[in-house]
Amino acid sequence: MSEKSKNSIVLFGARTPLIGDYVDSCLRLGLKVAAIINVDQRPDRLPDRSRLIAIDEVSGNQRTLPYVPAAFSPVRRRQLRELASVSGFENPLALVDSSAVVAGTTAVGEGSYVNALTAVGSSSRIGQFVFINRSTNIGHHVMIGDYASIGPGVSITSSVLIGEGAMVGAGATLLPGVRIGAGAVVAAATRVHTDVPDNTLAIGSALTLKPIREGSRIMDYSAQE
Repeated sequence: MSEKSKNSIVLFGARTPLIGDYVDSCLRLGLKVAAIINVDQRPDRLPDRSRLIAIDEVSGNQRTLPYVPAAFSPVRRRQLRELASVSGFENPLALVDSSAVVAGTTAVGEGSYVNALTAVGSSSRIGQFVFINRSTNIGHHVMIGDYASIGPGVSITSSVLIGEGAMVGAGATLLPGVRIGAGAVVAAATRVHTDVPDNTLAIGSALTLKPIREGSRIMDYSAQE
């Protein structure tokens, strides 16, 4: 890889309204966005389309570049990661905004994105292909599973476990020691003081728990993408 390529990145996916955040984080880090791969034919939220290309227009050199799948939804991010892999992309990058503060004892997995003004405490682990939105506070000894999604302004206290593919909506608070199961959804502004089982929606000031039915529109609860 050339010296020029080392400072370049590919954003895989263009549909998310958060694509501008990804681009801005790259710019703050001194990374050139070599291409934004449009796999949906719906780049509705991308004001500058000069770097937008279809997947069949990707060059061999671009396939060697680091990439990040750009999406809030865990399901969509997994789909983009799988499509990137079969398309020849082999170098997922952990993209951490330069304004984020991540403790030196905390690991951020490949393909994950940590947006601006987020703080992550010591001895925590952020899995692979995780999305953490801006202005979120994450305490010490927090474990976030692969493909999980955390909305903006979330407060995750200490020793919290968030399962694979779980979603936490904007402004939610997770109190110390709680477990959020795989595929669970914590609705926006919800205060969680007890464990949330797998594939369960936690919602409301009284913390109602509801099983998530297959095909339900869970994105409505997370106030995102």
